[in-house]
Amino acid sequence: MNRVIVLTPPGRAALATIRLEGPAVKGVLERQLTRRSGAEFRFERKSRPVLVRFPIGDGQYEEMILRVVDGEAAELHCHGNPLLVEAIVAKFEASGFRRETWEQWIRRMEKNAITAAARIALADAPTWTVTSILLDQYGGALSRMIDQAQRALAQDNFQEASAILRRLLAWEKVGLHLTQPYKVALVGPPNAGKSSLLNWLVGYQRAIVDPTPGTTRDFVTVATVVAGWPVELYDTAGIRAPQDELEAEAIARTRRIASEADLVLLVFDRSTEWTSEYARLQKEWHEAMVILNKRDLPPGPGAWCDGLLISTRIAEDRPAVLKALARKLVPDPPPPGEAIPFTPDQVAGLKEALAAIDKGNRGAAVVALQTVKEKSSPVEVS
Repeated sequence: MNRVIVLTPPGRAALATIRLEGPAVKGVLERQLTRRSGAEFRFERKSRPVLVRFPIGDGQYEEMILRVVDGEAAELHCHGNPLLVEAIVAKFEASGFRRETWEQWIRRMEKNAITAAARIALADAPTWTVTSILLDQYGGALSRMIDQAQRALAQDNFQEASAILRRLLAWEKVGLHLTQPYKVALVGPPNAGKSSLLNWLVGYQRAIVDPTPGTTRDFVTVATVVAGWPVELYDTAGIRAPQDELEAEAIARTRRIASEADLVLLVFDRSTEWTSEYARLQKEWHEAMVILNKRDLPPGPGAWCDGLLISTRIAEDRPAVLKALARKLVPDPPPPGEAIPFTPDQVAGLKEALAAIDKGNRGAAVVALQTVKEKSSPVEVS
């Protein structure tokens, strides 16, 4: 089969790489390309990269660099304009080449599904912390642990196999958030300083700040990084007795967002009086990280709850909030080289294998583990 693959990410870029594979590569390139001088191009298996011209229509040519990989594969390095890249790919499709995505190409080229998934996820890794963990999996950390579990099962050592899988699954939450950010919802009564807190944490004004209660009706999101972990912050409508249907819907949306979040930051204005409504909110989100804002003002009366006492007007408070937030999200960061499942399919397969082991079904456990290695669907990158 003849294939054409764009290996560089979609969108505008300085350069693009188009890979051609298949028995027709030599003939098609010799027909399509000429040397920069206008001389005839000859496909040579062990040639150095060469500057060539590719016809794009109306007597126009695009200059590009050709690298011959082997007798049935070559790479074209050209200008990264998406329209130009599409025109070049379309010409090869017209010559009988099948278009393949770079993700499909990686799945086909890698030795197993786990390394393919890691390589694809690496393209979207937002931080070095995430990158280093995914590189460990690409290097075989997860595959080796699954191999150990399979060897234990082959020896009827169910206890060891179970321990290995439980160790892997202990990292489920961390693994699934390597490329999908932790969702953190900022929740609390109106005017507690939620929007100010969001802006303060990310370092620029993303949310509107206004002293009028109920200003935030539509939630605002912003992507950021906390101690190397990808995080998406949600600024939500203040919770109180709604004044109209619009506010009631905004408050209902706040509760939906909070229920789906990995962590809730429950924000109170410490300069106000502690009320029964505050106590009810604390009970509703009893696992939340409590932020007592506006410590730069005199404290309000009442039996206040415990929480992190801060002010968004005091820059020195910010590191403590970020440190506490990171500790809440990832209490025990994985050590270097740790095996970590990082796709939903991997986690589901490991859980299936563990359930089979608990039932004494070695055959089902072996099949589930082999499926993880052979059919682990990677996170798709847009």
